[in-house]
Amino acid sequence: MVYEALLIPWLRRKDFAWALAVPLALLVGLMLAWWYLVDERMRQSLGWQGFFLYGGLFALFFTLFAVACHRLVLLRSRPLSAIPRPRWSWRESRFLLWIVTVWLIYLAVWWVCIAVAANVWPRLGGDFITSVKLIEFAGSIPALYVLARLSLVFPATAIDRRPSFRWAWQASRGNGWRLVVVVAVLPWIVSHLVGLLYRDEPTVAETVLLTVFGTTLFAFEIAALSVAYRELTRDDPAAA
Repeated sequence: MVYEALLIPWLRRKDFAWALAVPLALLVGLMLAWWYLVDERMRQSLGWQGFFLYGGLFALFFTLFAVACHRLVLLRSRPLSAIPRPRWSWRESRFLLWIVTVWLIYLAVWWVCIAVAANVWPRLGGDFITSVKLIEFAGSIPALYVLARLSLVFPATAIDRRPSFRWAWQASRGNGWRLVVVVAVLPWIVSHLVGLLYRDEPTVAETVLLTVFGTTLFAFEIAALSVAYRELTRDDPAAA
């Protein structure tokens, strides 16, 4: 699955380059602007408003990027010969709504697991203060599992299906931990490998190149989820 996800964007790199050029430029421009035009003092003064503004714009641009990537993998289309003009439709609106909904569900499950772990751990003789990181990690595992099981709604929405949580849960039955690898472990490995390329006080050129490179790798991560969706819904008549 991971091998195929790496192979598809490479074999169709011209189509991916054309289709993702504008969303990629928007994402990279946003991240660079946030770090170079908005200094640390300004970010602190903006507080939650700045955080939600940046997060909202990132979600919008990422939606354009992810929808285009899912459709490239899952739908047969003519080879592109020019950069298509991105447009926002109900498809992108539904995709963004799913992002917000699934993320809120993840946070809810995480907080419940943290609360349970924080109450149980001291009774087992553990020190809560010195074990905060361990408790947070333990709480994230069930939350990531739920996130992975529900993540099939994203490729389905990108190709104009009308998925539901019940459908996603049933379609991912027996493959939850494999989806955790695709949705959580793979992005974690990629982000840490890219992080190793950064050095202290990098030049502007280095930062730009590494930001472009790291953002481009989103395509491989999204392609992996597309491939997983295709395999898990191969016998689903509604997905044909």
